[in-house]
Amino acid sequence: MDFREASLRERKLYYHEEWNERDVPEFIIERIMEREFAFDHDGKGYNDRYKGFDTLSQFSDFLIKNFPYAVCTSVSYYSKPKNREDWKGAELVFDIDAKDLVVKTCECKEGNVCEKCLSEAKEIVLKIKDTLIGDLGVKRLYLVYSGRGYHLRVVDNDVLPLERRSEVLEYVTGSKRPKDLFLSHGYPAVYRKMFILTFNKMNEKDLPFSKNIIDLILSEKKTIISKLKTRHFDFLDIKGIGDKTKNDLLGHIEKINGSLVDGKVTVDVKRILRLPSTLHSKVSMKCVEIKNIENFDPLKQAVPKFVSERKD
Repeated sequence: MDFREASLRERKLYYHEEWNERDVPEFIIERIMEREFAFDHDGKGYNDRYKGFDTLSQFSDFLIKNFPYAVCTSVSYYSKPKNREDWKGAELVFDIDAKDLVVKTCECKEGNVCEKCLSEAKEIVLKIKDTLIGDLGVKRLYLVYSGRGYHLRVVDNDVLPLERRSEVLEYVTGSKRPKDLFLSHGYPAVYRKMFILTFNKMNEKDLPFSKNIIDLILSEKKTIISKLKTRHFDFLDIKGIGDKTKNDLLGHIEKINGSLVDGKVTVDVKRILRLPSTLHSKVSMKCVEIKNIENFDPLKQAVPKFVSERKD
């Protein structure tokens, strides 16, 4: 996949020939007049902000005329979105960016993405989605491929006024140690699930210990995971490893899990997020709403036509 930047000509081609207003998600359209819109026209940042549109048709006309570098909408709803006045609530959002994953099995350079780390970001999304629905009872959850990662956007009415969003973030990422690690359901089960997700991908470079300790931990990886899945209290009992190392290992993985999601995006209700259907020009990918995450392949379903037509 050619992840290079889209040219001005390619952006114009996309918005004039491929973009369709029918691809704008319903959850955006249903309250479009209450959202702030923001545009980056040249790749230098969102300096065209505080815009509002009364109808999808108005937005469509603007988009086709300007073919911007990037487009975002607010996660919040306002009575006067152009002034961000009279706040009416905000989506609960989670941003998982493949380029920012601390632990991944690919060889991507910092800031880059590839098929493998995009797949690992998707795996994280699936775990968080299951927790939001199964544990927290979320009903209206929308999944979006952002261009090099994923957004989960919750629009349940009882979630919109939520204030303590950081606590939800801790819960779904398993980044805070439970008092009882071995309860069969609830948060301890989420914690174990997320611990296993991260630990399973770790190799020597991901562990902050001496080589001898690292070798001992990695040699017992399968046993540790198996015991944790079956809730064995001695899952970290490894000859040659003391209580401090065990505690440090748990803390290290908790810290990593806390970074799986961009926490600033979740807690900041004034955030803007990339709009599904629009172009992520930095990497020449489409931001798209995902109807079926299990079968979603960004390298097949989020690649603009102009990419395959490139000749150099």
